[in-house]
Amino acid sequence: MPIYRYRCTKCGHEFTTIHSMNERPDIKCEECGEKAERVIGNVGISFKGSGYYINDSKKSSAAK
Repeated sequence: MPIYRYRCTKCGHEFTTIHSMNERPDIKCEECGEKAERVIGNVGISFKGSGYYINDSKKSSAAK
């Protein structure tokens, strides 16, 4: 199950919780009990496999 990050609409406290992707739970703040909303954060992307280079100027093995 994925981990979701939430922020309280009243006090701004941020916390994480785990629930199903299909579930839409009514999440309350751990500090004050008010409604919390899901926060979309930065996602790390890692390209792996052939065809993905760190930069466009990578030398081919045939050039050696």
